Amino acid sequence: MQLTASELALIAGGFTVLGALIGSMVTYSFALRLASVNARREAGRRLREAFSPELAALNPITGSKSLDVENLLQSAWPRHHVAVSELSFQLCKAERASLERAWHEYYVVGGSIRFFDYYMGENPRKKFQERVHAILKHTQI
Repeated sequence: MQLTASELALIAGGFTVLGALIGSMVTYSFALRLASVNARREAGRRLREAFSPELAALNPITGSKSLDVENLLQSAWPRHHVAVSELSFQLCKAERASLERAWHEYYVVGGSIRFFDYYMGENPRKKFQERVHAILKHTQI
């Protein structure tokens, strides 16, 4: 079977269009994935940034020992809540549930927002560090 020049050009053009469509779809899917990863990274950065002042202030070694911890954490709670909520939108269902559990363990005591765990008991600053790091582990990609 002999192909004419026009048939050969038509076949080559068809493969060119098909290759361009496949390349476009692959590029589009990679662009969506990259945008999703970048959004998660940015939300994670904001979450780490939201907790940084309190992590520094309540550091067991270098932090000030004469702080009003309840007031410090109550005033920072809205900032922390916004950052946790922003990150939760970027996580899959299982990771979101894990983040919500860590978040609730951070601030809920007896069904209400309380922070007295962080200034009562043995080594409360270490407990604060552990609970915050349980939240911050969700920022890793």
